[in-house]
Amino acid sequence: MLKLLSKNIFIYGGVNALKSLVPLLMLPILTKHLTLADYGVLSIVETSILFITPFVLLNIHAAINIEYFKLEQVELKKYITNAFMLSLIAFLMLIVTASIFGEYFASLLGIESSLVVLMVVFAMLRVVSSVLLGVYQSRQEPIKFALFTLSQTLFDFVLSYVFVVIYKYGYIGRLEGMYSIYGIFSLFGLYILMKMDYLGKITFKYTKDILHFGLPLIPHAVSGTIMAMSDRYFISYFEGNEQVGLYTVAYQISALMLLVSMSVNQAWSPMLFRLLKNKNIVHVKKITLLLFVLFIFTAVSIYFLQNILFSIFVNENFYSAKEYFGWLLLGFVFQSLYFLVTNLLFFEKKTKFLATLTITAALINIMLNYLLIQEFGTIGVAYATAITWFLFLVVVFLLTIKIIKVKYANN
Repeated sequence: MLKLLSKNIFIYGGVNALKSLVPLLMLPILTKHLTLADYGVLSIVETSILFITPFVLLNIHAAINIEYFKLEQVELKKYITNAFMLSLIAFLMLIVTASIFGEYFASLLGIESSLVVLMVVFAMLRVVSSVLLGVYQSRQEPIKFALFTLSQTLFDFVLSYVFVVIYKYGYIGRLEGMYSIYGIFSLFGLYILMKMDYLGKITFKYTKDILHFGLPLIPHAVSGTIMAMSDRYFISYFEGNEQVGLYTVAYQISALMLLVSMSVNQAWSPMLFRLLKNKNIVHVKKITLLLFVLFIFTAVSIYFLQNILFSIFVNENFYSAKEYFGWLLLGFVFQSLYFLVTNLLFFEKKTKFLATLTITAALINIMLNYLLIQEFGTIGVAYATAITWFLFLVVVFLLTIKIIKVKYANN
């Protein structure tokens, strides 16, 4: 099992590393062709898309990943088809809402009103890819996962480069390049799912189960986005969009930690679910401890390599972003360790608890952002991120230990 886990971690890690090169390689391009303020606006728009996505996605990809190990092929096909129909209904409802309140949201965010409806469309374009990649992950087919992801990443970079550098569309060009490719690959993804016999006649048989699993996770996902992205809004309001640009640079470099932990989690979670299904908690504990050590080692390595990383990926005019790097990295370490312990809660379908906990953590994060940015400036939101993820990790860890003692005590 460790050999297979190592192989899959290597593949997922390579895929995520190459995928992460797009924002890193776009960094010098965007900072050359955009002003700091425009780069900040781009960050605000992308943050808003991430905020909208859970309301369209309805966490159907997570539900499908769990049911993959519980349903036979015929029923899983109905489940996936049902899930897509619910996502489509949610999309149509949000389009209507965006059309009615578009002007208000545009003035609130300081963007063009036409972008409000487009942000909902952009969010919808993420759905098919999320589901297909989740299926590949559950089937433990990392090669197919890699081919789909890297093809999408390559075309994303090329088209974004053409729109930003050659046609000089500014930050709009980056958005158009990215989501044009998402649209094309969504159609391709639907074709693949049909060929794999995972799509069939329209059915709403599993609607209650999907919504029971997914709806509580919407505030969980939104609150997670708030914890990850609300700092940009606070910086924009109190410090200006130029500081948003600097902070985003530090965020992207320190997010290398997240790259490693997400790759590990993608490889580990399907194996974990199989072990939990068989109540093999001994192996779960051993491998989790091993991954815990791996994350700590990775974080220390990234910290001591920060000067090299900045010299490779960041123009020297942005080196002042290093001030935020350490605290953001620490926050990502806590988030990575959270990934290790929260999978058990997903398997046990403790989504309502996770939703409540994440909402609470998001409210704490908002409060800390508000207080600390006024006291310490931009670095205050980095403090808030690290503190929030530490508290979140501790509570989830304690609950996970409790579940193991109660349900897996004799294993």
